[in-house]
Amino acid sequence: MALDLQGFAELQNDLASMAMSLENGSGVDRALQAGAAPIEQQMLANASSDPKIITGALHGSIRTDRVKQRRGGKQISIGVKHSEAGAYYANPVEYGHGGPGPAPPHPFVRPAFDARAEEAYGEIKRVLADEIMNRS
Repeated sequence: MALDLQGFAELQNDLASMAMSLENGSGVDRALQAGAAPIEQQMLANASSDPKIITGALHGSIRTDRVKQRRGGKQISIGVKHSEAGAYYANPVEYGHGGPGPAPPHPFVRPAFDARAEEAYGEIKRVLADEIMNRS
């Protein structure tokens, strides 16, 4: 018994068209921004949970960059903008430091990613699915 399947060329064309539409449009950018939001929120919460905060400079320097085109795709960065006043001490806070007054690490970046990565991936998938459904 022979089985005759049809429509694969059309399906392939539709998938290629959807992928091109997402890449050339702003759907991927919106998906990356939506995925970055929960991680940024958690970083802000982690950086402000210490009752010994004096200036708030570290908290004020945490933000999400715009989406950038890189070789092989797009990327978005979430973190401390070292150009901000007072943000120079973000690495010693995250990793701790030695010296005459050593301080233990108080990580706020990695725990934010670990705590909210699944939610971030879910947001990316949700936005991409919406984009695909609205373009078809």
